[in-house]
Amino acid sequence: MERIIFGIHGKPAKDGAKDIDLLVHSYHLGSPSPCVVIEDWVRKDVIGGPIDSLEQMFQQQVATHPGYVVKERQELVAVPVPKPAPPTEA
Repeated sequence: MERIIFGIHGKPAKDGAKDIDLLVHSYHLGSPSPCVVIEDWVRKDVIGGPIDSLEQMFQQQVATHPGYVVKERQELVAVPVPKPAPPTEA
């Protein structure tokens, strides 16, 4: 069954500092652009252009917090369900 990653949720942390809640997701399933960044429950940015993957976007956002590492991470996954066939007349 096909699984499409449409978002990455992580908690970057630093010793002695407050954890950061970071969510990167795409408007379009299976496509990384346009991409939305939500940090600490506030919408931070909408990013488009040459984004190869949500992973790339997530790592870029983590890199904006020097000294932090990702201590928790979840991938948000969708599994497309096929549409049922229309009923046939007997």
